[in-house]
Amino acid sequence: MKQVVSPMPEELAMVGSCCAALNVRKASRVITRLYAEAFAPVGVEPTQFMLLVACARQETVTMGALAGRMSMDPSALARNITILERRGLVRIAPGADRRVRDISISAKGRKTLSRALPRWREVQANLAKRFGEDSFRSAVELMKGIARAGEALLDHPLS
Repeated sequence: MKQVVSPMPEELAMVGSCCAALNVRKASRVITRLYAEAFAPVGVEPTQFMLLVACARQETVTMGALAGRMSMDPSALARNITILERRGLVRIAPGADRRVRDISISAKGRKTLSRALPRWREVQANLAKRFGEDSFRSAVELMKGIARAGEALLDHPLS
């Protein structure tokens, strides 16, 4: 029978202080709460806001392209898009072939987005002020780089 070795306290402390997953998720939860509070009067969640933004940037976008752009699991994306469709914020239409669905933002979705954008700008400004403008910009660029590096690792998993 294989003996189980207990982790060393030093290693456990290191996980808490420098683990990318722990610290990104911790920051994500706090930042998501800030945006959720800001968007509550508009009636959208932060993920829904980001999806409306992505849909508004193009006339139509396929589910697959949107999932890739947002780095979202297709089933999580489908759940969120279905909610937006039920609320009349996006339209879903058949795509070029039966497997593809095209998504577009509706007039109601554009109106909701217009109401949410000032709140987004306020949260962004508050974060930048609290963190420092340059540090905030650098942090956003760093997060984009971390996401790209993680996606590259997912494309070429370690074995």
